[in-house]
Amino acid sequence: MITAEQLADFAAALRPRLAGDLRTDALTRMLYSTDASLYQVMPHAVLIPRTTEDVIAAVGVAAAHDVPVLARAAGTSLAGQAVNAALVIDFSRHLDAILAIDPAARRAVVQPGVVVDDLNAALRPHGLQFGPDPASSDRSTLGGAVANNATGSHSTRYGMTADHVLAMDVVLAGGDVARFSRIAQGDKGAAAIRAAIAALLADEDNQRVIRAGTARPDRRRGRRSGRARLRLRGHAGGHDGHHPQSRAPPGPHRPRPAPCR
Repeated sequence: MITAEQLADFAAALRPRLAGDLRTDALTRMLYSTDASLYQVMPHAVLIPRTTEDVIAAVGVAAAHDVPVLARAAGTSLAGQAVNAALVIDFSRHLDAILAIDPAARRAVVQPGVVVDDLNAALRPHGLQFGPDPASSDRSTLGGAVANNATGSHSTRYGMTADHVLAMDVVLAGGDVARFSRIAQGDKGAAAIRAAIAALLADEDNQRVIRAGTARPDRRRGRRSGRARLRLRGHAGGHDGHHPQSRAPPGPHRPRPAPCR
């Protein structure tokens, strides 16, 4: 439990290092205590950064004072991902620039606060579009899309956000900066990382911790095979395919389930 004195010390240490706004008043904290979900959790403070350096400083000082950090943008999450008792960092106010578009390479460089529809509007003259199309694309941001691995109604064709991210500049928990990108085949550093992960997973104590903390799968859903198995209800006059898991024959007034492709 973080005390009021600890939060005051944290704010006093952080404010001189910021170009943006650190807000601890009750009204701002109340406004950021909700998102599109049913949850409400009062944050410790709210940071509206103006620069990347603000974010780096905030995360580093928060780590030194044991203050949790929560990144936030539009707050369109439906499961409470954008609320917590933490320092909430709102990327949607100022860190919302499209830094570069390379039509030939089909690449764009953006800050986390860029709204999905705004990126697509900038890409449209080049005949390009960001693949995932979440229902909240007129207000949700690329940072939120990455955090949630957003999809959309056309994800079966265009994939998830993870399928479209080439690299990310990130701030680690201690305030250090790193770049995550796809690893080339044969990279020695990648081989070392894989070996370290394999050693961690081979450790019996780690295996017990993982098993104890992992929910048991619902075996009725079948095995994962790289595609989702869904039970869909067809419409009258629609598909006549037979779902592989359907056991009971359809009755005279019961439409057949449509196949999952």
